Amino acid sequence: MGIYIKGLLIGIANIIPGISGGTIALITGIYYNIIYSSTNLVKLKRVKESITFLGKLSLGMLTSTTIFAKILKKYILDNATKEMYLNIFFIGLILGSIFTLKKEINTNSTFNINTKINKYLLFISGLLTILFLLILKHHNVSLNLTTNQDKTSIQYYLLLACSGIIGGSAMILPGISGSLILLSLGTYKEIINIIAQIKIIPCIIFSTFTIIGIGITIIIIKKTIEKYLIDFLYLSIGLISGTIIQMIFLTTKLQIKLSLQIYVFSIILFIGGIYINKLLNNKNNPKI
Repeated sequence: MGIYIKGLLIGIANIIPGISGGTIALITGIYYNIIYSSTNLVKLKRVKESITFLGKLSLGMLTSTTIFAKILKKYILDNATKEMYLNIFFIGLILGSIFTLKKEINTNSTFNINTKINKYLLFISGLLTILFLLILKHHNVSLNLTTNQDKTSIQYYLLLACSGIIGGSAMILPGISGSLILLSLGTYKEIINIIAQIKIIPCIIFSTFTIIGIGITIIIIKKTIEKYLIDFLYLSIGLISGTIIQMIFLTTKLQIKLSLQIYVFSIILFIGGIYINKLLNNKNNPKI
């Protein structure tokens, strides 16, 4: 699968609440490439190769984010059945990534009892982090930053900048949905709106600070995986497991009149998600 196509998938994931672009990057086998290419670019090492890779990836993400934001706004956000179908497909897609990560852990490590306890604590920490976000969402805890906000004011642009940094930081972490973070901040619908309508200045501000947030997080992650790769993988499995639970919960809360057709189509989408995950992992030769 080409880098551009993988960028399309990551871009789509980043704007769906509950889905993590970082998880899709793991599934498609380019997560570590993103981390190392970004840090190489900052250090001016292998610049041409890094720019080519990140350029293709970013173009794919930009394309899908712009186009899918319009589709999401017009056809999915207000249609519970379509939202459920989308969630079920991604649940299937993400589920397989847990087994892929576990396989990498088994390949790269041996444990004694004490280290196993530490790893499981990291797993639980990741799981609880996502469940905490789910609780906030369930109880409608939101800062509502853009409510009655003057959209030409400095405060409005500062809120966009803060949302970009926070959302960008979340986007690169496997299992943490940048979109869900924006929902908690109360800025998600506003962000989707400015992207769908291509409002130039707000888009530039949000995009710039999103890139800054991603950059800061990438530097931290690189240092982490160089020294604590297995710890990082256990934390990621916890985050991703929490994401699946979160998506199942959010899907069950949708107001849908169930029928045989919906059940059949949902099963097909779920199996389709698992199958696509398997195809991606086969192409990436079990290495994430």
